[in-house]
Amino acid sequence: MPFVDFAELKTRVSIEEAMQMLGLNLTLNGGQYRGACPTCRSGGDRALIITPAKGLFYCFAKKTGGDVIALTAHIRGIGVKDAAEELHRAFGTVQNGTSTVSKSRATAPQAPEARKQPAFDPEAYAARLDASHASLASLGISAETLKAWKAGHASSGTNRGRLAIALRDRDGNILGFAGRSLGDEQPSLTIPNGINPQEIIFGADRVEAGTLYLVRDVLDVLKAHESGVTNCVCFLTDITALQVEMLAALMATKHCDTVELF
Repeated sequence: MPFVDFAELKTRVSIEEAMQMLGLNLTLNGGQYRGACPTCRSGGDRALIITPAKGLFYCFAKKTGGDVIALTAHIRGIGVKDAAEELHRAFGTVQNGTSTVSKSRATAPQAPEARKQPAFDPEAYAARLDASHASLASLGISAETLKAWKAGHASSGTNRGRLAIALRDRDGNILGFAGRSLGDEQPSLTIPNGINPQEIIFGADRVEAGTLYLVRDVLDVLKAHESGVTNCVCFLTDITALQVEMLAALMATKHCDTVELF
């Protein structure tokens, strides 16, 4: 098998073309294809999300996502190299060999400037976090995504040895940094003093009109976002009546028609 240029392949084969090749029968809704995952056979009839505009997919059942090659690997149950070769065989080679194609990468929207407190500068704190730290590799989240969410490995302070991640209000202002454990350490999530976790819906500042996805963990929100599912949020505690009211208010404000639970 000849060498397959992954970057060139992803510019040549759209994720919608791969959907047809893979025989995926999904429903288009609000710019995203949704349906059951034929590989996982769990998670319900909307577990698989494909976002053509970003060329990405996400499977809530497996909690994995990625580009057109990753989608092929996931559905076929094969490695990414074999998936790339299958796409290459199915869609041929570039016809115009003189053109130069660059790999385009979806980037997360730039967050609003954080509100600064006299005794604590959240931007300075975020700048000290290491999004490429070796201990974060097992999370399966890119350094680019972690940086976009103001997250990274903390080497000092109350979050030392944890994934520190910004907590924001619905306007995008940073309230503080939670600490997510990287193993079995308890509690799995620590909240800064002075912040009531029941008053926060993580990811609410990024919600737009359409279906809202409610997951169980901040890491699930980041993984979904990285795979093109931007309307994904989670609570930081067990669900309370107050949080249900907050979620309903968020959906009404952002014009979210339905909510899917994972």
